[in-house]
Amino acid sequence: MNIKRYGVDAPFALLIYTVFGVGLLLHAYVNRLNYPIGIEMTLGIILLLGALIFLHTTAQGKYRLFDEAMHRLNLKPDSQVLDLGCGRGALLTRIAQRLGPAGKVTGLDLWLSRDQSHNKMAVTQKNVEDLGLANRVDLVTGDMAKLDFPNASFDVVTSSFAIHNIKNEQARINAVKEAIRVLKPGGHLMIIDTGRDINEYGQVFQDAGLQITQSMSLGFNGWWATPLTDSYVVAGNKPTSDTAK
Repeated sequence: MNIKRYGVDAPFALLIYTVFGVGLLLHAYVNRLNYPIGIEMTLGIILLLGALIFLHTTAQGKYRLFDEAMHRLNLKPDSQVLDLGCGRGALLTRIAQRLGPAGKVTGLDLWLSRDQSHNKMAVTQKNVEDLGLANRVDLVTGDMAKLDFPNASFDVVTSSFAIHNIKNEQARINAVKEAIRVLKPGGHLMIIDTGRDINEYGQVFQDAGLQITQSMSLGFNGWWATPLTDSYVVAGNKPTSDTAK
């Protein structure tokens, strides 16, 4: 159900692990009588095991992480929330389900299928409507590094497995700064991500005066194929007096 509704993260990466793993094992089998095949078989098994771990994370693991994260967001029925890089709405819809009639979650994305399979606003909108959440969700197209929202617009800002897709380091830093800018004084920012140094985001939090409440690796449920591509969370609260830079 998770994959059917919310798709596969980085589908080309999963395809590469699978194709190369199967290819190495087939090549080793065909040439098993001609030369030693131990290295090929080992690499093939490692790649296929990585594909299985990746599949676990995209199909089940990350949803367990989201469920755990929901307990730390301290959402109120009337909270105004921004979900950056919302994709097909896995975290977005969880947030919307916790809000009351006066609450709203805005999902922002560039809707790129290389980041998530069939990533389109229309697909996300259907997911929202199927769950009966249309009155609590707004979807917009936008760049995380250049948000078109006024200062101090949201009580909570979240981003899950999205900011790392920005390849330029300064643009990633700008995305975190923008998230802080649109956060209300006393508001909460939570970033769940992979692929970059956890300290990169944490430093931006500290420079902006946020009180870091969470900074940790997320373990097996956040492994994207190997422990070397694990996931982490960085979260913090903006000062009640707006001193963010």
